[in-house]
Amino acid sequence: MKKTLVLLTIFLLGLSGCQTSVDDQEGQKVFYWERPNTGVAWFAKDHRECMQEADLFPFEWPSIPLFSEKPKELKLRFDNDAPSGVWAQFIPYPGAHPLYVNSAQDDWSVDYDSYEECMTSRHYHQRLPATQNRQVFPM
Repeated sequence: MKKTLVLLTIFLLGLSGCQTSVDDQEGQKVFYWERPNTGVAWFAKDHRECMQEADLFPFEWPSIPLFSEKPKELKLRFDNDAPSGVWAQFIPYPGAHPLYVNSAQDDWSVDYDSYEECMTSRHYHQRLPATQNRQVFPM
């Protein structure tokens, strides 16, 4: 019994040492991307693929349809006080209305740095936002 308890304790301590930077992230992060000669559909595809690559736990919890009375809320609204989340803004050409994208999946396990590296490897560049320190309050 003691041997099992000691092995379990060592295993759990070893797991606790494998923490990633996801725990250090605070709030939702907005990336402002630009890339010449790229359309909105291509950007959305690249964003989706990079979100999938950066997700450390890409599995969804199973839902039992018998007990779910209402449809799943996607919560696709920007919230500065949320614990995590990735939003991306893309302007396809000067003067165009910006496109904001998020993920329909819960993105609590997405590593911001991995997402940023993936988008940079696809030749997207970060630009400065037009407005800084903007606070968005939930309705």
